[in-house]
Amino acid sequence: MKEKGITLIALVITIIVLLILAGVSISMLTGDNGILTQAQRAKEMTEAASEEEYIQLLVIGYNTNKKTYGEELKNIEFNTVENTTSIMDKETGTTYGNGWYYLKPEDVDDYELKNSYIIDYDTGKYLKFDENKHTIVTNELLCISDGLVYSADPKNMTSGDSWGDAILHNFNNGDANSGWKENSLMFDGVDDGIEVKDNSDYSKGITLEIYFMLKGKSTSNMAQILMMKRTNNTNGFFMYLVGHNNNETDDPWMQYGSLGIDIGGSGNRYYPNIIIQENVPTYITYTYDPNKEKEKGVLYINGVKTKTTNLGIIENLINTPLNTPIQIGSDIYETYNPEGDTENRKYPLNGEIYASRVYNRPLTEQEVLYNYNTTLNNK
Repeated sequence: MKEKGITLIALVITIIVLLILAGVSISMLTGDNGILTQAQRAKEMTEAASEEEYIQLLVIGYNTNKKTYGEELKNIEFNTVENTTSIMDKETGTTYGNGWYYLKPEDVDDYELKNSYIIDYDTGKYLKFDENKHTIVTNELLCISDGLVYSADPKNMTSGDSWGDAILHNFNNGDANSGWKENSLMFDGVDDGIEVKDNSDYSKGITLEIYFMLKGKSTSNMAQILMMKRTNNTNGFFMYLVGHNNNETDDPWMQYGSLGIDIGGSGNRYYPNIIIQENVPTYITYTYDPNKEKEKGVLYINGVKTKTTNLGIIENLINTPLNTPIQIGSDIYETYNPEGDTENRKYPLNGEIYASRVYNRPLTEQEVLYNYNTTLNNK
């Protein structure tokens, strides 16, 4: 009697067929066009559509209750006086700053967001944040913010877009000695200058800070201006370097590079007998406190208390006409000494500025040291 059974060949063929069918089934389930893959894509598309609907609802809700969600973005500017964050598109160079918000999943508690978004609630525009395309740019101030009138820090001097509402005068991109250079501002010693709007109240005093390097003489033999705010030589404040060598005297305050500061007019000018050397980065801080009986003015060099004086008239400082701008690196409008016999009455700076600040109050010794350390650590 013959026994019926499967032959070895038939078994092999059966296994092969089963493997082929299994492979086809797996491919249908998990391949690029597989059922599971398509289902996952459909789920993701549904979630994405739901997220976009949620974002649209946030925009619609803003139009009724003006409530925003997420972190407010702001342009990083030359005279920034607060910490700011913006987002840049690395492909196009577009900056999402003023008017935009950065919404992260943790910023909402009534919906489980999978992605982050950049939103302009006023216009209704929004886009998904892409880590490969977008980069977050932060400007954490390198200085004390209390009383800060304006600040130019190495961290926010990153491009020509960083000037904010400050006005640039005569900077020439084609001049190797004028404009940007690795987080410094270069002044060519001819006519470069910066104008910053300011209507601050200085009745509590003032602090002037500048971190810079003198590179050489300029087209003015008389002076090189570091910073000033005045309409004539009897008001405002003025910080400068002597621009020439006077061979008729050995007095330090008449020598090239000698520092001069006055608060409230040239009749109260303070000459601390400090000579600034060429090509040596120097950090100068000067505070003036009208409420002190002595040492009203304190000069710090590289964060160290160096000299003191009582010179200064607070009334002449605060009586500077409204809308008088702060000028950096030049007397742009030739207001300080319009009748001067010097060839260039702008008194331009030939050098580089790494940081520059003005406060409408006197900083303490500890605050001066803090600003100095944080600025140098980020230059």
